[in-house]
Amino acid sequence: MQQGILGLAVYDFSMSRLFVSILCFLALFFAPLQGAESAERPYMSLLTCSPGDEVYAFFGHTALRYCNPDKNQDLVFNYGVFDFSEPNFVAKFVLGETDYMLGLVEYEYFIQEYAMRGSGVVEQVLALDSFQQKRLLNLLLENYRPKNRIYRYNYFYSNCTTKARDIIENALADVGEVEYFVCDGDDTFRDVVHRFTAVSPWYSFGIDLLLGCEADVAQGARTMQFIPSTLMHDFSTATILLAGDSVKPLVVQTNNLLEPVNENVGGAIFFTPNLLFASLLVLIIAMTYIEYRKRKLFWLVDAVLLFIQGVAGLLIAFMVLFSVHPTVGSNLLVLLFNPLPLLLLPIFIYNIIKGRKQNIMWMQTIMVAQFLILSPFIPQYIPVAIYMFAVTLLIRSLHITHIRK
Repeated sequence: MQQGILGLAVYDFSMSRLFVSILCFLALFFAPLQGAESAERPYMSLLTCSPGDEVYAFFGHTALRYCNPDKNQDLVFNYGVFDFSEPNFVAKFVLGETDYMLGLVEYEYFIQEYAMRGSGVVEQVLALDSFQQKRLLNLLLENYRPKNRIYRYNYFYSNCTTKARDIIENALADVGEVEYFVCDGDDTFRDVVHRFTAVSPWYSFGIDLLLGCEADVAQGARTMQFIPSTLMHDFSTATILLAGDSVKPLVVQTNNLLEPVNENVGGAIFFTPNLLFASLLVLIIAMTYIEYRKRKLFWLVDAVLLFIQGVAGLLIAFMVLFSVHPTVGSNLLVLLFNPLPLLLLPIFIYNIIKGRKQNIMWMQTIMVAQFLILSPFIPQYIPVAIYMFAVTLLIRSLHITHIRK
């Protein structure tokens, strides 16, 4: 029966003969890269893939491998499969209601995909006896059934890495317990995100706009295992505590299946958020000085600034109120970015047309000044670029409120 289920699972991911032939041809070139040691007996292992160039690959990836040479089976269970064609995929992603699924593919296709990406792949063979292997395999196959394979994705608490860890621990629950020899540190979710998104300052800046103060709380070592490389490191020293207090290593062998082709993922980026907002601040100071000397008001610039601030505030407020993504609900950037500027914008333009004094801009001045005064005391990381933008807004609002007409 088990053999029949495996055959059906592989059939779901079969490809055309032409594509398989092409992959087999490519395998002749990539075969030296695999470097996996052959085994006469079945084994299961944790596969850890290094970060890639694409945004979704910045943190790396984790999968589980089942290899049974006697039955000519070599399969990879992958909890990182998602479907862009799913109805309302973007809306669900924004709201934190994205569903991922467990996928199953032959090892050959999996390793070739990462070889073509230039990513490294490390295999950690698990110290499981035949009973534990069978139990883990059965759990994975049960998870792979259509009614079970879909799960609610959460990038910190339930992703491809934590799902692989949890199912390994579940397979050992009846006979032993996995012990990790790592100490809790001072790292926060934001620290880890910064470490892996440093190659893309704009992506990192975008995440900082959405993560709230909960992302700046130090996390335990187990929580940090949502990162593939962290789990791989923790597995390397972990042990299985069996009945009678006997202990054995969780990992019995480590194989470098692929070496990363390019470890400098992303490359250097010159035009960063800091450079953009620093340039904007300098231009606004120069423009304000020119206005003061020539007694003019370039009000269209202020209208654009209010619009940008309001739209960003609308997005952040929406995420705070409706998204179930972790940590976004405590985002204190709402002190600066909220829908109020969008309400002030039509009044601002109306006063310009009528030649009236912009008394309503005192609301903007108070809001921005309050943010700058309170920000050093709030328990949330604020990007430097946001401070520069806030100073830009304060300069303009103070300048406008002192113009009679």
